Amino acid sequence: MEHMEDVVGLLFRYITLLQTSGTPKWIFDELLAICETGFHYRDKSPPSNYVVNISSNMQIFPPEDWLIASSVPSKFSPDAIQKVLNELTTENVRIFWESKLFEGHTDLTEPWYGTSYCVEAVPPSIMQKWVENAPNEDLHLPKPNIFIPTDLSLKNVEEKTSFPCMLRKTLFSRLWYKPDTMFFTPKVFIKMDFHCPLSNSSPESSVLTDVFTRLLMDYLNDYAYDAEVAGLYYAVRPNDTGFQVTMVGYNDKMRTLLDTVIGKIADFEVKIDRFSVIKETMTKGYENFKFRQPYQQAMYNCTLILEEQTWPWDEELAALSNLEARNLEDFLPRMLAKTFIECYFAGNIEPSEAESVVQHIEGILFNSSTSVCKSLPPSQHLTKRIVKLERGLRYYYPAMCLNQQDENSSLLHYIQIHQDDLKQNVLLQLLAVVAKQPAFHQLRSVEQLGYIALLRQRNDSGVRGLQFIIQSTVKDPSNLDARVEAFLKMFEVTLHEMPDAEFKSNVNALIDMKREKYKNIREESAFFWGEISQGTLKFDRKETEIAALEELKKEELIEFFDNHVKVGAPEKKILSIQIYGGLHSSEYEKIIHDAPPPHSHRITDIFSFRRSRPLYGSFRGGAGQMKL
Repeated sequence: MEHMEDVVGLLFRYITLLQTSGTPKWIFDELLAICETGFHYRDKSPPSNYVVNISSNMQIFPPEDWLIASSVPSKFSPDAIQKVLNELTTENVRIFWESKLFEGHTDLTEPWYGTSYCVEAVPPSIMQKWVENAPNEDLHLPKPNIFIPTDLSLKNVEEKTSFPCMLRKTLFSRLWYKPDTMFFTPKVFIKMDFHCPLSNSSPESSVLTDVFTRLLMDYLNDYAYDAEVAGLYYAVRPNDTGFQVTMVGYNDKMRTLLDTVIGKIADFEVKIDRFSVIKETMTKGYENFKFRQPYQQAMYNCTLILEEQTWPWDEELAALSNLEARNLEDFLPRMLAKTFIECYFAGNIEPSEAESVVQHIEGILFNSSTSVCKSLPPSQHLTKRIVKLERGLRYYYPAMCLNQQDENSSLLHYIQIHQDDLKQNVLLQLLAVVAKQPAFHQLRSVEQLGYIALLRQRNDSGVRGLQFIIQSTVKDPSNLDARVEAFLKMFEVTLHEMPDAEFKSNVNALIDMKREKYKNIREESAFFWGEISQGTLKFDRKETEIAALEELKKEELIEFFDNHVKVGAPEKKILSIQIYGGLHSSEYEKIIHDAPPPHSHRITDIFSFRRSRPLYGSFRGGAGQMKL
């Protein structure tokens, strides 16, 4: 950290300002309003967290204050505040400074991790010098927070539908709406997907879109703290079709925050100094990719193989290294020149208000004299399509771990089964419930293959399957693959011999999971938005799946396993991603030189393979193709 002295000096200059200014009561009143609102409208949290919080309060507060004292300040006490402020001096501070500059200049080692360090006293004269030489910033007390909600009333929506409905559709956007029928809090959830075909058309486009969203978040930092303190949260992130704006929090001032974000998009300019900072941060992130754990590299390679429009990290890094600010200036108008916005508004907001907000956004981004956004023709809407593996064939992709100092190897054994289908969905889910614990017990506890040994479902844009993920120093990935096959043979016997009572118990457990209510509007919206973004629109999915489970027979589960999952199943489609760590480099050399086993195909080039395979159809259509 090159500016440590500046940071410390600036910090104590601000502390001096606080000490001399005192604490205005309006700041306390703001804090009180925020805390009281947060206490009364707090989302449900895991019971364990709640218990820990209350038990901590029991150590500090009297019984009558256990539930509320840590959440809401009791009274304004300027003398107590001033007393604390007066203790914040350069004589009472301990500074922790981490830097590579200290390598070779330390004289102590901590005993747990062997980290080298040293301890030095900072003379008062040096501290005073840091304060005097700190940057000449315009330090001041905070301004009133414009995002604090004052209207916490609940909207009276006449038609309280249980599922989202499409309120509005134009050439520029589509609006889905869901009123709050469960939580009855003054909160709203907003999701807006900006579909821009150019955003992911090449590694360079993908990186430029990422830079744009990071810069946008950077420019919004002036509002981030006040918004978060007041219970408003937002994020701007790139996705596979463009970029996405997410907002959640109290509805009263959400419009103010949304207007701010949309205004920043409409008037976006590239600040060269901030571009350089973002570029440096992203470069470090890409360069650190090789240090990801082997199982993470396996998951990445699986996605790279299965998803049609994805780019390798090294090509994105190469594109990033050549980018300049002017490239983003040129790119952004071209990207936004073809835009369609998929919107979802849920919670304490009336339909007419949601429509008004979206119409206002269209007016700013599409219909003003300075608008850079233009409508996206229906023929150019992007779809996310998944590679279809061949039945009866095992594909495998061996690769060395990018960090050859890592001794761990990893296997991702993926069994692709079907595209979104009610009956097969519940059969797959039930199979995962039944097999999860036996897989962990056998692969992790009995065989002790590695700390990471799990079985779970996989869903790629509606294409579903099972995947085993194992990370190990004990066996190389090819042997791990064999252990997965051995487990499936063992599990086949277990499944066929399962008592009816145990089968019914597993079915009921899965039904209970599906009947569990959403804890907050975020959880509910995540489910409905998943249906919208994938284009499946099965908003009653849980209800129909429960009904299907109630009619399910054990023989159907066995037949499903025998057709799609068991070793040698006629419908089985396998993709084995094998990451070889430093301990298994010789095994890697062997597998890439050996001929593939029968009914197997080694993937030598991901992109040639991807181009050669057929793709599953997409549920996601264009603006004029959506069926309701």
